[in-house]
Amino acid sequence: WLEADDALLAGDRARLAQVRHARAENAARYFAAHAEEWDRIRALHVPEESVEEAMREVVGERPVRNLLDLGAGAGRMLELFAPQAERAVGVDLSSAMLGVARGRLEETGFDNVQLRQGDIYALPIERNSIDLAIMHQVLHFLDDPGRALREAARVLAPGGRLLVVDFAPHQEEALRDKHAHRRLGFSDAEITGLLAQAGLDIIQHRQLAPDPSEGAKLTVSLWLARDPRVIADPIPTVSYETA
Repeated sequence: WLEADDALLAGDRARLAQVRHARAENAARYFAAHAEEWDRIRALHVPEESVEEAMREVVGERPVRNLLDLGAGAGRMLELFAPQAERAVGVDLSSAMLGVARGRLEETGFDNVQLRQGDIYALPIERNSIDLAIMHQVLHFLDDPGRALREAARVLAPGGRLLVVDFAPHQEEALRDKHAHRRLGFSDAEITGLLAQAGLDIIQHRQLAPDPSEGAKLTVSLWLARDPRVIADPIPTVSYETA
């Protein structure tokens, strides 16, 4: 055992602090370099704060055992929802984005979050293990959205939920040309059909339309779906005390 004031342990702590500081600085530089690009995209739709508030309302406040963020990017969804999860995992194909997320999340002090590099079409996640999965602004980057939704459904536990957030159909071709969007939004019928093909039931669909006075053009849609399988909870044992 090492004593708390052991020199080796102190050195390890110092190096860890340096690593975390470096990651935080790298994350800050990345956000600064891309802030203008993100601001242009965000200006096209309802404020991000409104989207996140709607997501919180749809998900609810009840605790989650296992949370999965698909296409975790910079880790914002994990920041939002990891506090109500026992265990949270973020998956992204980009090691650069995972580095940004790691630096950002270390600043929060969460100890229940794990980041994994992986393919959204072949998730490094066990089948039947996730209680809540989130796909926030991911589908429009994919060549095969249906395949990604089926893979998300594969990892859901019985009764597990999937929250999908993306744009409603639009005509902003610049997003395809400049920002690698494969799809210009999704209709309710399209996503509902894809979720049904994945074996999920739709619970809720919401649309957040922008305020025309603000110059925004894009509507953001939210779909909440659930795995239809149900495993009954065991009846709790109740003990009684006599006075």
